[in-house]
Amino acid sequence: GPPSTCRIWGDPHFETFDHAFVNNFAEGEFWIVKSKMVWIQGRYLATPYTNGLSATHAIAVGGPFLLGHTIVVGPMDNGQILVDGQPVLGGFGSMGVAGVATLRYDDQGIVVDAAQAHLQKNIVHMDLPLNTQVEVMRWANHINVRITMTPRVGGQDGDCGNFDHNPSNDQTGMVVSGNECLFHHMTPVRPSPEYDIEECKNNDATKYHMALRTCRATDADADNKNSAK
Repeated sequence: GPPSTCRIWGDPHFETFDHAFVNNFAEGEFWIVKSKMVWIQGRYLATPYTNGLSATHAIAVGGPFLLGHTIVVGPMDNGQILVDGQPVLGGFGSMGVAGVATLRYDDQGIVVDAAQAHLQKNIVHMDLPLNTQVEVMRWANHINVRITMTPRVGGQDGDCGNFDHNPSNDQTGMVVSGNECLFHHMTPVRPSPEYDIEECKNNDATKYHMALRTCRATDADADNKNSAK
């Protein structure tokens, strides 16, 4: 099938290959793309700016299509660019990865989050096998990501969706198991924060009442559909 793009930004939000909009607020290592050949994983960690919610702290690319090699990119303040665990590209430049991939690090490209377009850009461009491209925008405490690829033979899953051209069945939260982790260690898992609509009441009464009306309307619509069956 034709290529499509998955975008990842913020805490973290996803526009999947099938153009669904989903979120994953938990911390830990999660599959972004899992297929037989292409492995892309994300490490999500809370930052001082996300009120306990996670943001994408690093991305790891590996699997059979890289012949066992790994590429990891983290943020500017507390992350690095690593190839097979070794720091590379301490400044702008380019390099090959064992004849199977090319990395280019520069300040060129369109950022995923338009709100950051005015900031200094530090973007890692990965040209990978199987017509796969990954762009990583490195910010101070987190990264944003753009992945462009074609649907994988045999199917795929992960936070970027299953790429079956049906946005309604894309889900997040596929945890990476220890024996498949492309990072050098696993993050201690903390429970994802849970929020109740009543917590909004004292912070922003207007938004609270708008949300309450939306929830009630959604519940009423679901009741009507169920009663019609």
